[in-house]
Amino acid sequence: MKASSQAQDITVYITAERATIPMGRSVRVEAVVEGPARDYILLPFVNRRRWGAHERPDAQGKATFFLPLPNPGPAHIQVLALQSDTDYWMGLQARQELLLAGRLVPEEGIRSNVLELEVTWRDFPSRAPSETLFGIQWEPWFTGGVRRWHTAQAVPLMGFYDSYNRDVTRQHILWFMDLGVDFILPDWSNHIWGCRHWDERSDGVNAILHATQLALETLAEMRDEGLPVPQVALMPGLSNGRPATMEALNEELAWIYHNYLRNPRFKGLWQIYEGKPLVVILDTAAIAHPQAKAEAAFRIPFFKQTLEMSAEELDAFRAAQGPVDDTHFTVRWMSSQNQTTRHHELGYWSWMDGVIDPPVTYRDGVAEAVTVTPSFFNALGWTGPGAYGRRGGATYLETFKVALRHRPKVVLLHQFNEYSGQPEGQGYGPERNIYVDTYSVELSDDLEPVSPTAPGFRGDRGGWGFYYLNLTRALMDLYRGKAGDSTLLAVSNPLRGAAVSGTSLQVSWSVIGAPTSAFTLAVDGRPIREHVPGLTAEISLEGLTKGPHLLTVLAEGARTRYPLSWTELDDPLQSPVPAQVEVPFVVT
Repeated sequence: MKASSQAQDITVYITAERATIPMGRSVRVEAVVEGPARDYILLPFVNRRRWGAHERPDAQGKATFFLPLPNPGPAHIQVLALQSDTDYWMGLQARQELLLAGRLVPEEGIRSNVLELEVTWRDFPSRAPSETLFGIQWEPWFTGGVRRWHTAQAVPLMGFYDSYNRDVTRQHILWFMDLGVDFILPDWSNHIWGCRHWDERSDGVNAILHATQLALETLAEMRDEGLPVPQVALMPGLSNGRPATMEALNEELAWIYHNYLRNPRFKGLWQIYEGKPLVVILDTAAIAHPQAKAEAAFRIPFFKQTLEMSAEELDAFRAAQGPVDDTHFTVRWMSSQNQTTRHHELGYWSWMDGVIDPPVTYRDGVAEAVTVTPSFFNALGWTGPGAYGRRGGATYLETFKVALRHRPKVVLLHQFNEYSGQPEGQGYGPERNIYVDTYSVELSDDLEPVSPTAPGFRGDRGGWGFYYLNLTRALMDLYRGKAGDSTLLAVSNPLRGAAVSGTSLQVSWSVIGAPTSAFTLAVDGRPIREHVPGLTAEISLEGLTKGPHLLTVLAEGARTRYPLSWTELDDPLQSPVPAQVEVPFVVT
């Protein structure tokens, strides 16, 4: 509800769980608002600059912030309370720019006390050589201020941000190092839609180029500090919107070579693959492959729409193109929805596929690449049949099983930070109801840690916290043989916080890692079903009062070193604990 214009008499007091924190880890800050807090937005600041998700106080006037701190040294934390001046989900209108990380503390507002913390340096182990490279899809396209976030399904822990903010980039890189990511894949796939030449690119593209250069400089600075930073492989595009010419792409590759690869400052930052720096080029129409046909791409309705050509025009355009210039690069092509287009049979990697067992791309008889994801849409988007939401992490476990079976040279992690979707009635397709990229907390695929309580565009009341970053680390460790004694468990139904009714509840789950053959299900600590085989069971709700309850699914005899916390970044435990998942739900 929109607040009145009259200032309210409130005070804000904050506390932190600790005074010292390792670089790149997060501190939990609790805020308590005394007085009528309902119509206020709480904005955390670190060293007088905005840093942290904006939050609304709950009915008791309390709010919790999880603030990642990427820079060693003093961290002075303060929270500012501003009255909400809009019914819009972001909570601020006139001072909306204060939602962006990095903005200086303003004169107005009600200020809390100041906490003085110390961020300490920490070392990271060097990445051990591996037969499989893990690359993470990463977006440097947040260059439009707050408007770039208007359809975000959740709020990152740092708050909304510009890709120019090097503290944000540094924190991302620190998280990637915690995971053990080998290379970052900055997304340039939309740069030259419809262009005949690289110099026809838009000013918006130049903004992303600038953001990418700042990211490269951040990597170089962190390397100077002695940190084992990930490498980089750029992801240009040839077709995704209206296809560009191969000439434009070759000019872009030449620009990358002369401006980035020849820059001594960035030497050694590039992912070398088959002897040269790797580029992965998005080409959903398979323009680069002479045997491809438009018909295959057009099986995906939104491809047919975004490519903006008839089948005849597209096939003629393909035939008119020359080869890619791979003088300075190892080139791999990428499509999407390969389960339908079958572009992996042409050697194409994938941005994301629309099935629980994503196709693996083979090259010369050897598994080369697969893309794993916490969720996915298919030909009809997030709200169409066949899309899989996050399902408590079960979708991620199931797609990752494909990587474990095939053990390709490259596993792409889809994806870190997109936060971009379409408003209702503005999707793709003739009915404008095919929603892609992101939709809601459940129907989205970002991995970046987000606030577990801040509202999102479609009415979600908080996101997944650290859960998917922790699950990514656990799965990567499992792949690399570092977690052989651990079982990872994810409950796909019910979802956390689900409202359930009736006399029974169907529970389902997925499991990966050290094998287990039976499960115990308990409600509020009381076993309901024991020695359950398989991955689903029905439990009775009879006798449960209306209101909140806690479901526990336990893998009998199984252990894990991965707590999979929602509120902090895990370190693998020295001593394993029972492999179980707790899911709060509400009986209505």
